[in-house]
Amino acid sequence: MKSRISFFNRGIAQNLLRRFWPLWAAYFCLLLLILPGELASQATIFSNIGSGAISFEEAVAGMDLCAVDEGIAVVYISAFVGVIAAMAMFHYLYQSKSCGMMNCLPLRRETMFLTAWLTGIVPLLLSDLLVVLVTALLICTRGLLHVSALLEFLVLAAMGNIAFYGFAVFCAMLTGNILVLPAVYLVLNFAVAAVEGCGRELLSLFVFGMVNHSSKLHFLSPPVLLMKQLNTTRLQPLGYRINGLGALAAYCAVGLLLSAAALLLYRRRRMETAGDVVAVRILKPVFQYCLCFGTALVVADMLLASFYRISMRGLSAALLILALMLVGAFIGYFAAEMLMQKTLKVFHGKWRGFAVACGVILLFVGVFEFDLTGFEKRVPSPEDVECVSLWSGGEVAELRDPAQIARAAAFHRDLIADKAACERGAGDAGLAIFYHLSDGRTLDRTYRLPTADKEDPDSLLRRAEALLNAPEAILARARADRPLSPETLVGTEISYGILDESTDPAHLVWTGVSLTAEEAMSLYQEGILPDARDGHIALAHLVHDEYYEENVYSLAINFTCREQGIGNDPYAGMFYLGFPVERSSVNTLQWLREHTNLEPKTYAELGAG
Repeated sequence: MKSRISFFNRGIAQNLLRRFWPLWAAYFCLLLLILPGELASQATIFSNIGSGAISFEEAVAGMDLCAVDEGIAVVYISAFVGVIAAMAMFHYLYQSKSCGMMNCLPLRRETMFLTAWLTGIVPLLLSDLLVVLVTALLICTRGLLHVSALLEFLVLAAMGNIAFYGFAVFCAMLTGNILVLPAVYLVLNFAVAAVEGCGRELLSLFVFGMVNHSSKLHFLSPPVLLMKQLNTTRLQPLGYRINGLGALAAYCAVGLLLSAAALLLYRRRRMETAGDVVAVRILKPVFQYCLCFGTALVVADMLLASFYRISMRGLSAALLILALMLVGAFIGYFAAEMLMQKTLKVFHGKWRGFAVACGVILLFVGVFEFDLTGFEKRVPSPEDVECVSLWSGGEVAELRDPAQIARAAAFHRDLIADKAACERGAGDAGLAIFYHLSDGRTLDRTYRLPTADKEDPDSLLRRAEALLNAPEAILARARADRPLSPETLVGTEISYGILDESTDPAHLVWTGVSLTAEEAMSLYQEGILPDARDGHIALAHLVHDEYYEENVYSLAINFTCREQGIGNDPYAGMFYLGFPVERSSVNTLQWLREHTNLEPKTYAELGAG
C-alpha cells in the first residue's frame, strides 16, 4: 500500500471546531454589529436623500468611508481575537496529560501544527467573508454602497486576523503555561515602545540635549504604530484615502513568517515543558535578562516621575537613576528566576548572573553620562542643513537663510560649551532645536536655558530670543508669504485684560470684542503686516520680565482661520494666529485708535504681574 504525507487531519479539526465554535460565533456576531449593523444605523443619511439636504452620491461616499472605518476597527479587534484563538487551538500544549495524549497520535508534528493553525484562522476569514456577503445583500443591492468599499473592509479584516493570529501562535510556542501566553503576547506587542519611552525619559535627565518624546522604533510595536498610522482621510469631492495600509500589509507578512517560525519551534519542542513559563530552553536566559532590564527601566522611570524628574539633571540624576535601575534589576532578575524555577528559594548561587546585569546597567549609564558616543557634542555643519526650527514657549521659528542657519549652529555650539550652566538652570526657559538635513535626516535636541543672566544681551537666553525673532521667523508667524484672505478667515477677536478689583488687585479678567471680516482684513493688511515687516509684532519673549511688562500690552489679536480645499469636515484645516500688541507695534496701534474705542495698557500700567 502506497503511503502519503498528510498536512491536515480532519478528525482533529472537527474536534477543535466542536469544542470552540462559540469563539467564532461570537466573532461573527460582533462583525454583524460592526458592519451591517453600523451601516444600517446611518438611516439618517438615507432619509435625507431626495430632500435636498444631501445628494445620493454624497450618501454613497459617506457609506463607503464608514465601511472602511469599520474595517480598521476590526483590525484592532483582531488583536484580541487572535490571541484567544491561539490559546484555544494550542491549549493541549499546556497540560501534561493532554500534551502527551495528542503527541502519542500517529501524526507528524507538521500535521498537528498545521491542522491547529488552519482551524484557528480559516473560521475567522470565513466570518469576514460572510459578513461582507450579508452586507452586500442588504445594502449594495440598493446601490447605497460600492462593492470596492466592502472588498477593502475584507482586506483590512483579513490582514489584521493573519497578522495578530500569526504573532499569537508564535508566542504560544514560547511558553508552556496558558496563563503566561496572553502576558507574553501583550508584552511583546508593546515592549519596544514601552522600553524606548522609559529609556528616553531616563536619558533625557542626564544626557544633555536628549529629546524624550521622539520615537524611532515604534514599528516594532504593531498596535502602537497602527493606532498612529492606520486611518482614513476624506478627499474632495467624494473620495477617501486609506493611510497605513502598507504597514498593515507588512505586519500580515510578518505574521505568516512568525507562523513558519512557530512551526520550526513546534517541531523541536520538548513536550515535557508543559506548565513551564519558558518552553524553549535557549530562551530562558533571554527571558530572565529581558525581564531584569525591563523592570530596571520601568521602576526607575516610575519612581523618578513621581518624585525627582523636575529638579534633577546631569551627574546627580545619573547616579540616582543608576541606583534605582539596580533596585529594579534585582526585582526583575530574581522574579524571573522564581517564575522559571517555581519556587521562592532562588537566591543561592544565582548572584553571578545578577552581577553581569549590574555591570551592563553601569556601562549603559556610564556611556551616556560621559558622552562616549559623542551625542551631546554633535552639531551638523551649516552646509548640510536645509532648515533649522527652534521652538520655545509656544513660539516657533523656521530659519532657511544660510546666514541664520550658521548663526543658529554657532549658538548651538556655545550652548553645548556652557552645559554646566544649563543643567544648573534646569527649571528655566525651554528650547528645542530641530535640524532638517539635506539628506533627509533630522537631528533633534532640547535644552533648558538659564535665566539668571537675562539682563546680559550676549547670554544664551537673549541669543535664543534673537534667533526666534529673526526677520524671516517674524514674517512666517504673520504669514506674510501666504497672507490671510476673507475666504480663509472664520472669526477674529481682540481680547484684552482688565483688572478684577473685587478679587485680587493684580488679577486680570480677559474679555474681547469681535471684528467683521472686512475690519479683520483691514487690521491685518494695514496694521499687522507692516509691523511684522518692521519687526514690531509677532515677537517671541522667552521670559516675562520687567521689559516685557513695560512694553507689551494686555491686548492680543486672535484670528481663527481655515485652509481652503480641505473637505467637508468643518474642523479640518483649522489654525489660529495670535498677535500680542507691543509699544513698537505703531501701525497696529494706529488702526486700533482709529477703528475701536480700546485704550491699550501695558501690564505695568495696569499693575498686573
